[in-house]
Amino acid sequence: ILQEVMADTGQAKEVEHLEQARIAGWTVSLPPVRPDRRRRIAFVVHKFPPESVGGTEIYTWSLARELARAGHDIHVFYPKPDLLPGEEQATREGVHLWRVPLPATRTHEDPIRQYWHTFRDAAIERAFQAFMNTVQPEIVHFQHVQGVSARLIQLATGAVRIVTLHDYWYFCANSQLIRPNRRPCDGPDSNCFNCVDCATERADLTWMRTLRPAVALPFVYRNRYLRKLADAVDLFIAPSSFLQDMYVRHGFPAEKILVLENGVDDRKLTLRAPVILPEPPARPHFGFLGSLAWQKGVHILVEAFNQLGENASLTIYGSEHLFPEYVEHLKKLTRHPFIRFAGLLQPPHVGAALRQMDCLVVPSLWYENSPLVIQEAFGVGTPVVASRLGALAEKVEEGRTGRLFTAGDVDDLAHVLQDLAARPEALREMSRHIHPAPAMAEHADRLLDIYAELIEATKGAPTR
Repeated sequence: ILQEVMADTGQAKEVEHLEQARIAGWTVSLPPVRPDRRRRIAFVVHKFPPESVGGTEIYTWSLARELARAGHDIHVFYPKPDLLPGEEQATREGVHLWRVPLPATRTHEDPIRQYWHTFRDAAIERAFQAFMNTVQPEIVHFQHVQGVSARLIQLATGAVRIVTLHDYWYFCANSQLIRPNRRPCDGPDSNCFNCVDCATERADLTWMRTLRPAVALPFVYRNRYLRKLADAVDLFIAPSSFLQDMYVRHGFPAEKILVLENGVDDRKLTLRAPVILPEPPARPHFGFLGSLAWQKGVHILVEAFNQLGENASLTIYGSEHLFPEYVEHLKKLTRHPFIRFAGLLQPPHVGAALRQMDCLVVPSLWYENSPLVIQEAFGVGTPVVASRLGALAEKVEEGRTGRLFTAGDVDDLAHVLQDLAARPEALREMSRHIHPAPAMAEHADRLLDIYAELIEATKGAPTR
């Protein structure tokens, strides 16, 4: 680890372009960038569909595909577990995929090295250098580098560097600003002692708190390192004002952060997929769609819905295999006869499922940034009930496009749901006030304008 840190202080020995590509297992056959408006753009992300279908991954894929459809030269760099020989490169719907192996030893490492590899990995850094020399993109748009390597931002020399902030990872090691006691956190204190308390409780190592000054050092180093990388970034994009404010509060430059809502793949929402479940047993029909994890507050929703009569129903979509103990807990909590667990929803069926709902419920316990599922719900005209927390209160307009309730308050949520169940006409009225989020084509056009402005602004600037 010390050797990797020391490598940052000097210029690494240059490796020839073709030799680096050979090491990575990639072939070199790229045409030059055309001198017209066609752009060569690289996206870097920590996971990618179909292996992973979180909000960041779906957004990255949708954006990459949209730009490729528009005729741009699009490349996605990401690590893939269990990468087999011959899988290093692929092309999907015009998007060039560049995969690097995620070391199989990661899960067997000691805690210190595991922590280090959440934001630095020398092997992935070498592969990225090969990628940059091979592809030579004009723009590198970083979507997420958790578990990849934050140093890739520094290594993207010669290109415009943009970072979209999808969560709080650049100053919170667990990325969600939520404590083990399920209460929101406002971020690290000056010496990161609260980060030590959080991490040791999660790892069941609370005895280590007696050594706080020593245990805090890796957290302090990580946060300062990531904050320093901001100097190399040309622009940060925050999909909500709340997220922007949190980053500014933690020392990131306000003048470099642009608030821009993510686009949504409206093509997916218009697919007339078969109805996933039979007609719900009662209306209004409420729904949850997302990860069945405690920070998503699904238990709050189940407990609140138990208080309703049989004039409403609830369908819960989400994988039951990621956190099976939590799912079992949810099922034990369930007493209402019209609560249904419907399993993982495949992306092509999202629009159909949301259209079947009269209202989506987002009961999160953490500071959500800009949940894709809210954009998708609004895209089909479905109102949203959400926690009055973080950017959720920014996305849902009280009484107009949905309702808000006190995060974690079962009775307050039950009151809101009971009111809507008794007045279904209120849901229909809210639906009429909803304005869909920007379509991905519109969002991509806005990004292309931003890319062009930054390329022009950095012309002639010294290489960083």
